[in-house]
Amino acid sequence: MSPTWLLRSLMVLLVHVVVLCQGKLDVHFHALIPHHFAWAEEFKRALLSKLWSFRRDRRYMSMFRTFRATTNVTFLKQDSPDEILNTFCDVVFPSHTTVILHINNPLSIRRRTSANQYVNELTDFFGIPLISWDAEFSGSSYALQEARTLQIAPTIQHMSSAMLKLLMRYNWTDFAIVTTTVAGNQDFIASIRSKAEESQNAPKYSPDGVSRVRFKILCELILRDAKNQTRSMREMGELIRSNVRVILLHSSGLESKYILDYARAMGITTADYVWILTQTAIPTAKIAPSSFHLGMLGVSYDHSRNSMENAIKTAVTIWVTALKDIASKRGVASKLNIVPHQTCNSTGKIYWEEGKHMYRYMKNISITTPTPIAFNESGTLRYTELKIINIQQRVVGKKWIEVGRVKQNELIMQDITWPGEASIPPRGKPEKSFVRIATLRENPYVIYVKPEANNQCTESAARCRIYERDENKKKIYNRTTDWCCVGLSIDLLKQLSVQLEFDFDLFEVEDFQWGALDSTTKQWNGLVRVLIDGKADMVMTSLKITPERNAAVDFSVPYLETGITIVVSIREGAISPTAFLEPYDYPSWCLILVFCVHTTGTSIFIFEWLSPYGLNQGKTTLREHKFSLFRSFWLIWAMLFGAAVSTDTPRGIASRMMANLWALFALVFLASYTANLAAFMITKEEYFDLSGIGDWRLKNPTAMQPPFKYATIPNGSTETNIKNNHKDIYRYMKKFNLPTVEEGILALKHQKIHAFIYDATVLEYYVGKDKGCRLRTVGSWYAMTGYGVAFPRGSPWVNKVNRVLLQLQNDGEMERLQKFWLAGACHKMKEKKGVSSHTLGILNFTSAFILLACGMVLGGILLALEHCYFKFGRDCMRKCNKSGCCTLISLSLGKSLTFEQSVMEAIDLHKKTRCKNAMCETQMWKLRHELDLALLKIDNLQNSIRKEEDNDDEDNNRDIILRSKQQQQQQRPRQPNGVPGRRVHYDDDNRVDRHPVTGAYHVKRANPSKRDNLNLVNRRSPTTRSNYDPSNGIDWSGPHRSPLLEPANRHTLSDVSPTSKANFRRSPSYVSAISEDSPNSESADLQNRTRVYDGKLYFGVDCSDNNCEAESEF
Repeated sequence: MSPTWLLRSLMVLLVHVVVLCQGKLDVHFHALIPHHFAWAEEFKRALLSKLWSFRRDRRYMSMFRTFRATTNVTFLKQDSPDEILNTFCDVVFPSHTTVILHINNPLSIRRRTSANQYVNELTDFFGIPLISWDAEFSGSSYALQEARTLQIAPTIQHMSSAMLKLLMRYNWTDFAIVTTTVAGNQDFIASIRSKAEESQNAPKYSPDGVSRVRFKILCELILRDAKNQTRSMREMGELIRSNVRVILLHSSGLESKYILDYARAMGITTADYVWILTQTAIPTAKIAPSSFHLGMLGVSYDHSRNSMENAIKTAVTIWVTALKDIASKRGVASKLNIVPHQTCNSTGKIYWEEGKHMYRYMKNISITTPTPIAFNESGTLRYTELKIINIQQRVVGKKWIEVGRVKQNELIMQDITWPGEASIPPRGKPEKSFVRIATLRENPYVIYVKPEANNQCTESAARCRIYERDENKKKIYNRTTDWCCVGLSIDLLKQLSVQLEFDFDLFEVEDFQWGALDSTTKQWNGLVRVLIDGKADMVMTSLKITPERNAAVDFSVPYLETGITIVVSIREGAISPTAFLEPYDYPSWCLILVFCVHTTGTSIFIFEWLSPYGLNQGKTTLREHKFSLFRSFWLIWAMLFGAAVSTDTPRGIASRMMANLWALFALVFLASYTANLAAFMITKEEYFDLSGIGDWRLKNPTAMQPPFKYATIPNGSTETNIKNNHKDIYRYMKKFNLPTVEEGILALKHQKIHAFIYDATVLEYYVGKDKGCRLRTVGSWYAMTGYGVAFPRGSPWVNKVNRVLLQLQNDGEMERLQKFWLAGACHKMKEKKGVSSHTLGILNFTSAFILLACGMVLGGILLALEHCYFKFGRDCMRKCNKSGCCTLISLSLGKSLTFEQSVMEAIDLHKKTRCKNAMCETQMWKLRHELDLALLKIDNLQNSIRKEEDNDDEDNNRDIILRSKQQQQQQRPRQPNGVPGRRVHYDDDNRVDRHPVTGAYHVKRANPSKRDNLNLVNRRSPTTRSNYDPSNGIDWSGPHRSPLLEPANRHTLSDVSPTSKANFRRSPSYVSAISEDSPNSESADLQNRTRVYDGKLYFGVDCSDNNCEAESEF
């Protein structure tokens, strides 16, 4: 014995001990059954025996350890409200009833509709779950879920499903529904209707490739007063008009007798008709009434005593199984509180809220043997067993005999007696009728095609009889010729013939007229005439529904919408000379090229004029910054067209920002212009773009030269409409009318007429199929109407055809036919072209104009900020810009903060504010001239002093080097390799070092002066000695020289740059650079210098005698 098994055994024992300590829960099952003197004891015995059978079953031992289950039954004798309510107060509530079983069987006991309804309402009010076996239950799923009801009797939904299975077996797809006001009539109709819609929406073929059956309800009748023969027969006349052969009847047993008496009198109970009745419509008598004909079918179920006993046993099984499921889950019974505590004397809430748990467990059970029990979500049985019964002849008379069963959704049939005692089932549809149909050619609705070589028509065509005609459409012979007809109307006709099952003879109308009323004779012609004369049963072509025709004949519902429209022909033209201007309209061109260009150019110039970086209100000379209003315009035009030309750019921040925004505006302008230009630089297609039937060219055609010509077809709906509503147009158009649409289109292309007026859909077809796509429909549609199938007055075919047409429209078949026949290649080309060549107006360019306006506002803001910076912010920035970081960010910003800029501003201010008097100006010039000459003298004296100092230094260096050489030769020791060693000689004031590689001596003074130089002398290399400069005693050759010792770095006047000299002199009069003629002669350099001051040029200044005088002045 394993420890695990022992542990489990102990746990089970512990559970049993706990249950024994807690005690069992009292649960009660109560049955409410109508009293029957012979069956009461049998029902009580069935209830007790079923419960005891579960007590003996070991599988239910755990349930009986948890619950103390008891049952009881109450037989209602009077079915009064007092009796039912007392039963609840005295028996149901004290016994803690958890489930109530209620049986209602008016077919075998008695009808008790009110009592049945009262019991259902009480259980719903108290919240007690109800198991119902109700033969009158309507099957409303909403009522079941709300009332916590489980229905174990077959419902109307089950019976309607069985009826459709019977229809599907014998391929009876078209049927009618007849009901009275009996209980459940609306549920019956809704159930049949929903299943028929499911079949219509289902795929045509099953996954196995089998064609699915599609049900169609031809008629729905609700007889309000079945006892009223006159009214009922008048309402049942719809069955004859709909030509139905299969009828489903739901009523009471008495009402069904009346209805079938009326049907027999009307002749709709013959061998061609099939009647199928529900359970409630079948009388309870064993012998069928005389009005019930042989072969009638019914859907029923067993409602005898045995069936009620089985219902009691089934209800007990459902209850006990639910308790078993609850007991199998530990602790659930006590948590759910499935024992109610209700009394009639309680003043509080008496609704049992926890009853929903008991209802849920019962609904979720699943029993497979011996009888399968399972519920749908709505609370009805998933599987039921129904009987198919049939009236057959027996010795005693006509009796209902079981001929089949529906078991677990499968139909099993046996031998049936068919209506009229036929050996085969009825067709369920009427025999094929023969219909005479008149037509008239109209592309694409009816197209005449010659038969093939074997004199046969294709599958999509229908054979038709056509008259041979001359050019004026007059008959040549009185006999017809067999042709083939195709087109949209022909496809529709073939579908009607299949669904309504009729054969037809299709022929052309003799006078080739559509049908118009003669105003003189008041007689109709054409297609309308053949219907009135009874020569045709139907007209199938593109016949428009008009008020006049509708008064003479009957029409079906419109199967296609149409109207009146106008078609014109495209005329070839040359490229317009102003095509390059057509992308924009003229107001847009004026706004862009006149207003925007000049406004933006003026704004840039104004910003530049006011900007401190720019013209600075005229303070900046044109020599420094060349910018003007016209140059601003030139810049704008160059940016607008992207021209690669030289332009002057502004300097101010605001003007630059404005220029950038103009560049963005120009980008948008050029992009939109280029994109639309290609659409206009093509050969222009010209046509008369009429606005519609009210266009001025139609009302006043002589206003054009040549006069505007238009036409239509005579004796048609278009001409009739124009004649009645636009008499002037009709009178003018009449002389140009053409007999056919083809001739009208041909005359339009050859410019014999300028417009053709006719049916919109027909003209759209010709436009879509036109070779070269040279036709256009213009204007809006006028006089909207539709095409319909025409019939003689009172024809029985109207409703049948309407029903099929509506079904075809719901299925999308009419839309498919329209796309197939009316679509054309030219329509697709027209859709691709779109509206890209439409002229752009001001509204299309609004965003770009807003951009320019925002740019001007932004420019003004930047200009104000620029002035604020120069007035208030520059001083603060100058203090912070000690390291010159602002120059890295912006050159203009850094320049505005430097001292040089301040000096230049002061000079400019001085120039702008100098004295304007001539004598004052002359005196100022003399003083500045003397100052310049004095500065030149100072330069000459400084150069002389510098030369004397250089000569003294050279002599001293030469003496020091000689003494050093002598001392080294005397004191230099030898190295081990025999090479003389390096010796360093020190004297009191100087030190001489010898370079270890080059052998040069480096002389350093102990106390060097400011102008001392270091000299290197190479005693070995002759090349080095050749580079020795005797003027100063310094050698500039060799790789060891320092940049500081280069000749360019010697402090002589000839080696100082002119800019350095000007800075050295700090003279404001030197504005331009100083040119040098000879760098080797200092005196020549001074004599050949040039001076520029205040716009005057000085050259040949002589300073040899320390008296600088200008030789000439220019």
